[in-house]
Amino acid sequence: MKIISKEFEVFPWNRNFETRITEIDEQHKELVRLLNKLAGTLIDDNNLEINRVFDELAHYAEFHFQAEERIWIKYFGHDSWVESHQMSHAGFLPKIIEIKEQDLNGPLRDAIEKIVKFLIRWLAFHIIDNDRRMAIVIENIEAGKTLPEAKIAADERMSGSIRVLIDTVLTMYDGLSSRTLELMRERVQREEAEKKLLEANQKLESLAITDFLTGLHNRRHFNDIFAQELRRAKRDGLPLALLLIDLDYFKKLNDNYGHSQGDHALSVVGACLKDLCRRPGDFSFRLGGEEFCILVSNPKTADEIQTVSKMLLNAIIDLQIPNSFSEVHDFLTVSIGAVFIPPNSEQTFESIVKKADDNLYEAKRLGRNQLVLTEW
Repeated sequence: MKIISKEFEVFPWNRNFETRITEIDEQHKELVRLLNKLAGTLIDDNNLEINRVFDELAHYAEFHFQAEERIWIKYFGHDSWVESHQMSHAGFLPKIIEIKEQDLNGPLRDAIEKIVKFLIRWLAFHIIDNDRRMAIVIENIEAGKTLPEAKIAADERMSGSIRVLIDTVLTMYDGLSSRTLELMRERVQREEAEKKLLEANQKLESLAITDFLTGLHNRRHFNDIFAQELRRAKRDGLPLALLLIDLDYFKKLNDNYGHSQGDHALSVVGACLKDLCRRPGDFSFRLGGEEFCILVSNPKTADEIQTVSKMLLNAIIDLQIPNSFSEVHDFLTVSIGAVFIPPNSEQTFESIVKKADDNLYEAKRLGRNQLVLTEW
């Protein structure tokens, strides 16, 4: 967002604004910078930031007015020109606050946009007409003229064609600010549309790799993640482990308790696996039907995998999902076929999956509700 505020200046500084009084010119430049910064906040809905920049501008304007008036008084004393200038300064902040309060019921962005437009015209006129006129008086006083003579000379220089130039410049800045704010709004709208499109694409991508029922990653994502982690393990010399998990006698649970209870069992088991895989390098998947999978990146030893597997066996029973038609237990159980691949193994994606599948088959043959683990 900050890039936009740099690309679009609602009030570009121009050397024609210079009064040739260094202190005043530097402060005018800072006011213009803060004005552009305030305009830049219009592209964001962060009201806190809008108010912060607004307050920053208001405080600096108050500081500038005091500094500027000290310079004028030094040369003008308490002349009517100074009093008029002071009145202009005094009405500045109340006018801004008035505009802001008029739009309290609407978006703060709308109020700030009106304030920005007011600031542009006020500041441009104040600098080009009032400040430059008084600066010309100072030039003439320093050239040896009296204050009345210097004021007459300043009025002569600021009349006629200069007055037309001021009106032209102000009209130009009005048009420029309106078009710039419009461009900023168009950019915001486009960026918001692009953001929504990106979010929609990310959601679609997430749906494409997620199992709807359990919220776990699906087989498609398993293939990608396993291949990626296997490459990393071989490259960095790290161990890897794969656990294939099958719900025991799940068909009997479905047939006797109904498919809704079957879906509930799958969902609860998925949550259990997700809870078990808390480390950044642990991944849980539903491969399809009643088959699940856990991939463990960089496990310390095969004993760690055995411990995790036993925790999982107990955790599934502790869920107490009824399955009285099972030949193993009154509650749902799982069988696990696991493979621990030590560092620098030459095993492939296919060979590891096959070995884990063979171990899962063996766990079922041995009576289910148990683990068969191979360390390669």
